[in-house]
Amino acid sequence: MGRCPKCNIIIYNRSGVCPLCNCVTDELTGEDEKAAALKFGENAPYPNVLGRAKLVKLILRIVLFVFVVAEVIMILINYYTPIRYPWSLITGICMLYIYLFLLYWISHDSGFASKIGLQMLITMIALFFIDKANGMRGWSLQWAIPGIILLGDGIVFFVMMLNRSRWQSYVLLLILLGLCSAAIITLYVLGLIHSAVMPFICFLVTLFYIFGTFLFGGKKAGNELSRRFHI
Repeated sequence: MGRCPKCNIIIYNRSGVCPLCNCVTDELTGEDEKAAALKFGENAPYPNVLGRAKLVKLILRIVLFVFVVAEVIMILINYYTPIRYPWSLITGICMLYIYLFLLYWISHDSGFASKIGLQMLITMIALFFIDKANGMRGWSLQWAIPGIILLGDGIVFFVMMLNRSRWQSYVLLLILLGLCSAAIITLYVLGLIHSAVMPFICFLVTLFYIFGTFLFGGKKAGNELSRRFHI
């Protein structure tokens, strides 16, 4: 048994960390364990998730091992075949993307909004490097990434409607999409993007979405920013 110094709760298993705050627990003496057993009982009042956590870590390690071995084999095949095209780089990026997706969504305890935001950023970066591996034709910046931003706007609208009591928790994600769309417009102004269609569409849609959220959201949207940034 152990005791969390922050939460002041008794931990029945031998994990060494508190399941509520992840703080390192203090070991109980024999007398304290007997007193806790008399007061709360011999068995833990909550299910032991330690076995499931170990299984998840094992699965993630197996997936990582399989991906690394597969990528090494693909690099060797790519090198010794007459086709001089770096297709193994694309497969490596895709497998890295899948692994990061599994790692973050399964083992991370952050909220739904932050998971969506990070997943979109990883997707944008993966698309950019795939485009670069193909000779940097510009389709990632002109079409794919603006399309991801528009998809993000749709996802934010959907989850806001689905969770109306907590819609303001997705305001920060919406602002992140606004910053990404502003970055795309900046690249167009600098001449790094030649087509203005999708960059301006995603920028205007996101800008009006943010404006409407703060206009009709009232104090809830402002209070969410104050809570997040402590202003």
